[in-house]
Amino acid sequence: MSLAASQPILSVCVVNWNTRDLLTGCLASLCADPDCAQWEIIVVDNASTDGSAAAVGRLFPDVRLHCNAENRGFAAANNQAMALARGRYYLLLNPDTRVHVGALGRLLRLLDEQPDVGAVGPRLIDSDGRLQLSCGRTPSLWTELIAKLLLHRVFPLYKFGHWNHAESRDVGWVTGACIMVRREAVEAAGPLDAAIFMFHEDVEWCMRLRQAGWRVVYHPSSVVVHLGGRSVRQDLARMLVLSQRSQFYLFDKHFGPKSVHMLRWLTAVEMLLRTAQWAPLALLSRRHRAEGRERLRAYRRILARLFSDRAYWAPLHG
Repeated sequence: MSLAASQPILSVCVVNWNTRDLLTGCLASLCADPDCAQWEIIVVDNASTDGSAAAVGRLFPDVRLHCNAENRGFAAANNQAMALARGRYYLLLNPDTRVHVGALGRLLRLLDEQPDVGAVGPRLIDSDGRLQLSCGRTPSLWTELIAKLLLHRVFPLYKFGHWNHAESRDVGWVTGACIMVRREAVEAAGPLDAAIFMFHEDVEWCMRLRQAGWRVVYHPSSVVVHLGGRSVRQDLARMLVLSQRSQFYLFDKHFGPKSVHMLRWLTAVEMLLRTAQWAPLALLSRRHRAEGRERLRAYRRILARLFSDRAYWAPLHG
């Protein structure tokens, strides 16, 4: 691969934490695209201990590699990558993805042809080719009422679960696993909120992009394989606690204290319902025992912090 010496069209930003083999597979899929000569690829490694940085340096010498001395989280590390980037467009890409040849070119064409689109995301599929729900509505107390009562499978409003995802459409958000963003849109709305270590930072970013007047679009003719969740599963209980804290932060920032209070009580109900759901699996199912124990540990921690740690559930007013 030879990266263009002049300003690239696209800067691909990949944040990695201890996913060496997934990362090298992701980079190989990028380099297999003939258009990659017009891109630059930037990897920010969040203090991995599995040899990720050394593997990138050895196998992909043209990739721009930045190594953090500590794990700075998804949002802050992507902001580092975008600060280094020279492209007209940014692509935030998880290392647990495989990009089909031509997929990024289709996203680039949409942004070139529709100058009011600030961000666009592709169709995500798993390794078996099954659709992953990767876009949805802007969150609200209504969407959370459905989710916290575990009714999201019956009424999958938040992620457009009853829609076939076969045509392009404007959406409230697209997932940060693969999102292409116009440089001017980032300059208008700001980068990712680095106060969010990870989880919900993509939704919050899309909310600000839309508030700044940019459209956010789902574009299914571009296809990317997303293997999903490998970093999260390295410390599942902590990640679940962190995810809920990030959601509280988003609601506190955009909807205010009253909404956060309501979300807090809905979350308490959710934790009780999920405990009742997972306790039998943790006890009786060998297949789900390890995951069940991690989840139950997380649910206990979240419940405790809902009643003892205001800084957790009201992070901007705690």
